[in-house]
Amino acid sequence: MLKVRIAVFGILLLAMNPSRAEPPVDHPPSFNLRTSSSSPYLLGPGDTLEVTVANIPELSVSGRLILPDGTVNLPLVGAIPVAGLSQNELADRLQQLWSPYIEPTTIAVGVIGLRPIAVTLQGEVNRPGPYSLNQTNSLNNTNLGTGKGVTGGNGGGRLTVSQALSIAGGVTEGADIENITLIRKQADGQKERLSVNLWAMLQGEDTSQDRFLLDGDLVVVPRAQPDKANYNPLVVASSTLAPSSVEIKVLGEVNRPGLVSVTPSAPFTDALVAAGGLTNDADPQAVQLLRLNPDGSVARFVLPANLEQGRDPTKNPSLHKGDLIVVSRSFGASLLKGVQQVISNLSPFLFLNNLFGGGR
Repeated sequence: MLKVRIAVFGILLLAMNPSRAEPPVDHPPSFNLRTSSSSPYLLGPGDTLEVTVANIPELSVSGRLILPDGTVNLPLVGAIPVAGLSQNELADRLQQLWSPYIEPTTIAVGVIGLRPIAVTLQGEVNRPGPYSLNQTNSLNNTNLGTGKGVTGGNGGGRLTVSQALSIAGGVTEGADIENITLIRKQADGQKERLSVNLWAMLQGEDTSQDRFLLDGDLVVVPRAQPDKANYNPLVVASSTLAPSSVEIKVLGEVNRPGLVSVTPSAPFTDALVAAGGLTNDADPQAVQLLRLNPDGSVARFVLPANLEQGRDPTKNPSLHKGDLIVVSRSFGASLLKGVQQVISNLSPFLFLNNLFGGGR
């Protein structure tokens, strides 16, 4: 109880003269920080903290921002370096710094405002590159009964690999989401390589594979082998890892030629519907689907435009991003058009002939 009174007195003294109220504790410029594969959230500039000290509301604070230099200002101890610490490490550090003033008690550190993190996405991603991603919600500690610093939970505010991929437009049709690599830089400069199997997550086998991201992470999504066993690209294309829509170009005898948007792996006929359907001059029995293969070759399919075919993969195949559909004019329409063109070209000559020779 005596130490509690000393703590209250110290707070009053701090309010009058903060420089004289700091305890005789040396603040090292940095701590031994290492990120394990469990990936705890590490504090950094831009995070907003809430510190709760059991039974001592005078030391409990909320809304304290970590400054660009990595420090945060707290009662009795002033500005202390916290960047790179986990919530648990900061709680333990505060236990040490406040020990001259209070009896050992429970200290909980929560992050009530999460800073954006910088991550890079490479490989089979629709919009690869660096991203500054906002995190939402908070990472709060609710366990106040242990009598020591408690570890921050996994919290709903942290971004996962799958969420980052969705923000980047999803993965491509050829992505191998079973063998994603997460590359993370450690405090000692070494790089840790973590495997991420989102295919297992889609199968409901291992949801823990959707790892949390930390600032500076690199995510690499490889291309799947065409004959990859026990792997169905259509399952990936229909999941939240795929883009919400893909663009297909439709040319020729359709009512609205140009780019159309369809859902990933939509059947071939969906693109024709999105283009307004066929014109009266179209040949519905010989519509061409052109697709650029990964090796640079072009695949060509000649298909009937029959809306009643369902999802027969031989007659109504699934569309891929970048496909080109060409609807030709029917033979009869082409013949009629040719005759009309000839008549159109002859009309001036017939007119001149009637004008100059018609009276003979």
